[in-house]
Amino acid sequence: PYYPFSGQKDWEIVSWLLRSGLSMGKIDSFLSLNMVSKSSHFNYSSNDKSSEMLPSGPCWMSQVLTTSHPTKSPIVLYWRDPLECIAAIMNHPLFHDQVDFTPHRVYTTAQCLCHVYLE
Repeated sequence: PYYPFSGQKDWEIVSWLLRSGLSMGKIDSFLSLNMVSKSSHFNYSSNDKSSEMLPSGPCWMSQVLTTSHPTKSPIVLYWRDPLECIAAIMNHPLFHDQVDFTPHRVYTTAQCLCHVYLE
């Protein structure tokens, strides 16, 4: 589930590097460290196009709110589309074995006398 990377550790490193806000030059500098470059299986550079296949996550949106009272600075409302957030979670490789949509019945006792109804 971590394609195009060799596993979860590689995916986590590249994902963190790309979300860290570091420049590509700083990422290359990090990747050239002996500790990282001598790793037995990690092979990545900022020029590698496989990072473009990582899920980007939902975008932040913003809107400046107007008020009837003056403020020192504008009031900005930031939000993400909830459906895009749910889609990002459902498509995230770390959760691929954790989500289960199989319906099941819940009872209050082992004798299954009282059925519990939940959302």
